[in-house]
Amino acid sequence: MDDQRRIITTDRAGSIWAGITWCSLLLFIVSGLLAMMAQTVLPANLGYPQLHDSGVPAWLTWTVVGVDIAAFFVPPLVTTSCGRKAKRLGHPVRSAVRIAWVTFAVVTLISLLLVLFG
Repeated sequence: MDDQRRIITTDRAGSIWAGITWCSLLLFIVSGLLAMMAQTVLPANLGYPQLHDSGVPAWLTWTVVGVDIAAFFVPPLVTTSCGRKAKRLGHPVRSAVRIAWVTFAVVTLISLLLVLFG
């Protein structure tokens, strides 16, 4: 068996990490599910039918927003970490990292605007 085919070169490892960086953007799906669960389950367990109903305390609303922001903060961190590894191996994937941070910024902005003006 030819052992040379089994050796992972730096170039191949960089390519693999670039792929992992792009795939890490799929974590936003999990973040969205966690955010939706926080918006429905947390108020329901405390006896409130909907988060935006009258009578819902402000601390609960801000707790849910905090959980949403925290959930959406994880994917950009993972994407940035994987992107750095890929860059060190010669395969920069700046666009994936930018997409992750822009998505986080947009979701955070929308969450805050909905609470403040919604």
